[in-house]
Amino acid sequence: MKLYRIQANYKNVYLDETVEAENDRAALESFSASYDSGQITEKEGPGFHDPNFLLITFEEVGEDVTKVNIGETSAGVKMGTASVGTG
Repeated sequence: MKLYRIQANYKNVYLDETVEAENDRAALESFSASYDSGQITEKEGPGFHDPNFLLITFEEVGEDVTKVNIGETSAGVKMGTASVGTG
């Protein structure tokens, strides 16, 4: 089983839920079923984009998605390699 975080924002309604599923399709179906059954609580959207535009983010996350470790990096730490503008 994998853990997924799915967020949706439409008409100033924001949904944010983590679901456990075997694959991507099962995660989306579980998210939809949870919303239809009223298990997901609607929150007020952030209001920074067109409310008529459906915005969905979908990501596979680790089990420790709710834990924050501020001590891992400091400001200004370079991560990875630039993909454009090098050379």
